[in-house]
Amino acid sequence: MLTKEQLALELSYGRAADVGLRDAAASENKSLPIHRWVPWIAGFSAQFVEDAIAAYLPKSPRKPALVLDPFAGVGTTLIEALKAGHDAVGYEINPFAALCARAKVNCLETDPSDLRAEVEAFKSSLRRFETQVDRFWGDGDHEGLESLVGEAKQLRPAGFKSRIPFFSPPVEAKFLYALDRARVLLQPERSLFRAALGATMVSFSNYSYEPSLASRPGSGKQLIENASVVTPVCRKLEEVITDIEWARQNYAYNWSTRRREVLQSSYFDSRLPASSVALIVTSPPYMNNYHYVRNTRPQLYWLGLLTDGQMTRDLEQSSFGKFWQTVRQGDEVRLKFDSPKMKQAIESLRQRNPEKGYYGGTGWANYVATYLNDTNRMVAAFKRHLRGGGHAVVVVGNSIIQGIEFKVDQLLADMALSQGLQVVGVHIVRNKRVGNSIIDSSVRNGDENGHRAKTQLYDAAVVIRR
Repeated sequence: MLTKEQLALELSYGRAADVGLRDAAASENKSLPIHRWVPWIAGFSAQFVEDAIAAYLPKSPRKPALVLDPFAGVGTTLIEALKAGHDAVGYEINPFAALCARAKVNCLETDPSDLRAEVEAFKSSLRRFETQVDRFWGDGDHEGLESLVGEAKQLRPAGFKSRIPFFSPPVEAKFLYALDRARVLLQPERSLFRAALGATMVSFSNYSYEPSLASRPGSGKQLIENASVVTPVCRKLEEVITDIEWARQNYAYNWSTRRREVLQSSYFDSRLPASSVALIVTSPPYMNNYHYVRNTRPQLYWLGLLTDGQMTRDLEQSSFGKFWQTVRQGDEVRLKFDSPKMKQAIESLRQRNPEKGYYGGTGWANYVATYLNDTNRMVAAFKRHLRGGGHAVVVVGNSIIQGIEFKVDQLLADMALSQGLQVVGVHIVRNKRVGNSIIDSSVRNGDENGHRAKTQLYDAAVVIRR
């Protein structure tokens, strides 16, 4: 176990491989059954979660343990817990991510033969519609195209705004028809279709992920004048069918008899009983500028999960750590717990670039203080929910803000020790060189004269024990 004295000097890092944890990079999920259904902008690999379950839960439990992910995303932890025969509970405030996670954990309730029949009917209907759309568009008959959309036009999200039209007119007509066709399905098929639409929609839109959502012209790509919707959506649904068949064959009993819940709410509102959780495997939003709500705005609005700007703002305000954009202009935010080291770092940040106003150190200091307050609340909730001997495996990354490095893993370990938890270890699970908009490149890369060393960006798994 690590002590406060060790942390006060310099946290000793271990390699993840030394404790049996594979690379946490989420890109591995793109080829794995069920995990591959919905690309996600953050998180960790299914193999990493599988290893964490193997390392920190009994090999042959007398009864299923409860595995929790307080920031469930699209359900990586939950799926691996169910495969291992454990109960799974996740909290996720993003409605699109929660939709996808629910579709995944409940997928064995779907008969693959029934789903295949629904997909074939959907494919046949949408292909006929696309042929009509292409004819009207090719003839330049825009009024005819609009009349073809019919009642499905009511599904256009009035509250969605973008710099350029998100879909071209023919693609929008096809998408609206597909959306209208999917909404008449019964559950659980409806959620699977909607997840497939959400997972593929950016690919035939005028936007792309680079890695944050941006217009195609802004990313050096051509606009999409016309494209098929039925082809990528049905290709995705074929994946879904194949994976459900695989899961039924390999995990049917373990999975179908286990508790599986995805709650679309903040973990801070959790009503889980005290001392009920055996293992937490999670990755809270990082202290950086990725905007998990704004990157999924198309899915949230076009699937009808959000309808106006106020709903978006409410969602942002309930997000872990909020975002720099939401707290920079507010009253000064201070730490709500005692930590001289963290207070000093925040005050140093607050003095940076005063000429930039709240775009400088004062705004960023508010953000960092808010983020650390939420991190401390998270640790307190872990202590409340973990049973004796239970573990939390938390993947976080360091960040560089206004030229100051914040080692979030060390700060998290400090908080755990201060609240009477044990820190089993801190393991590097991924070295990364991907920057973002709040990273000062001269700090990240060092200066050209060699007077300042490079700052390595990394991901670390902090393992905490109750």
